[in-house]
Amino acid sequence: MKSIRLMAYVLVIATLTNCSKKDDDVTPPADSPAVITYTSPNPLTITQNGSALTIEGTINETDGLASVKVEVKNPITNVVYYTQTTTTANVAFYRFQWSWVVSGITAATVATVKVTAKDANGVEISKEINANLTN
Repeated sequence: MKSIRLMAYVLVIATLTNCSKKDDDVTPPADSPAVITYTSPNPLTITQNGSALTIEGTINETDGLASVKVEVKNPITNVVYYTQTTTTANVAFYRFQWSWVVSGITAATVATVKVTAKDANGVEISKEINANLTN
């Protein structure tokens, strides 16, 4: 009877000591993607040459936002009309606002406005909307 109890104690101790995890076995939490929200431009608004196209919105990034890039581009010809990158110092919330004076448009054009957020881990996420431009 004593040998059965002893074996049971050994089994319990062996089980408890084998349940602990090493630090290098811990899986890091999954990266949470940024959430990009536009407040401007309105896709129904037409912006003419010489007028300002305002690009505004917010980004929420729980992993720390490192930088934000905006690009206004013709999706058919791939001509980039405007681009700018801003460093954000690993913030969790960022309000962006860029203004570009429309130039170089010779006919009515639907341009793509693309905002790209890059987090502290190097993960990028982008969101696009359209802007109507005219001469």
